[in-house]
Formats: sequence, C-alpha cells, structure tokens
Amino acid sequence: MVNHSASISAARGNHLAPFLVQLLVRNSWQFIMMTSLGRIGLCLGILASLLIAGCSREPRLYLVRGFVSLDGQPVSDGDIMFVNPDGIRGPDAGKVKDGRYALKTTEGKKRVEISASKIRPGGARGAGGEPVPEEYIPARYNIESKLNAEVQASNANQCDFSLESK
Repeated sequence: MVNHSASISAARGNHLAPFLVQLLVRNSWQFIMMTSLGRIGLCLGILASLLIAGCSREPRLYLVRGFVSLDGQPVSDGDIMFVNPDGIRGPDAGKVKDGRYALKTTEGKKRVEISASKIRPGGARGAGGEPVPEEYIPARYNIESKLNAEVQASNANQCDFSLESK
C-alpha cells in the first residue's frame, strides 16, 4: 500500500490541484481495472463501439429508369414505388413526369406500385366544396399491384410499364 500522505504534504505548494487530479485519475483507473465489473464494462464498451462502427454500412442502390403509360398515353404526373417483398427495407419511390421516371433501389425482385391523381370536372369535393384530386390509375397497379420488376446490380436497369384503364 502506498503512503499518499507524505506525497500530498510534499505537493502542497502551487502544484496541489494537478497532483490531486493525477492521484484521483490513477487510483480510479486502478480501481476500475481491479474489479471484474470494471473489466467487463470496459470490454462491453469497446465491443459496442466496434459493432456500431461496423454496422453503419448502407445497402447499395442502383439506378432504375423507365416509361409509364396509361392507355398508350404517358402518365403526366404521378408516383412510382419499388417495394421489397420481404418488408425488411421500406419502399424506394420516384416521381413520374411526362411518362418518365428514375429512382434508386436495391437489387432483387420488387413489387411495383404506380399512382397518379387529378381533379376531374364534377368529381369529388372537399368539406369546403373545393375540388379534390382523385386517383385515376386502377387499384390493380397501386394498392393491389401485381406488377413486378427485377433490379440487377448495375445502373442500366430499364423497366417500362404499359397500363390499361379497363
């Protein structure tokens, strides 16, 4: 056992504060390392740091482009989603503009949902009487979609969709 009283009395001048800090740090570290709980805590902290650093890798995304038409006409303004069938990762979405779309998604088989809405003359009205946009793409292409696409591990994926309203 170290006799710290002699060391403390020798350090009483202008150097008392740094000496006490050094003494506390040294003794705290020795206490942590001497207890099994301290060693376990230190190991768990290092392990958690390594796991967090190693698990931050995002999945690789690949470009998908294509054309969407309804009854032979380009869909002027809409949305397209590539949904992973396993449900582990959320859907990847893109905008359809003048029939064309581009989005990034992971490789593999996807279920595709396409939707578009517009205000129709004499159509639905909101609570204040204002016109409300209505979905004009049939449900079999969005919420009940059976459309599929296979995304390859490249940026040359082309998926076109020719939809029919009837």
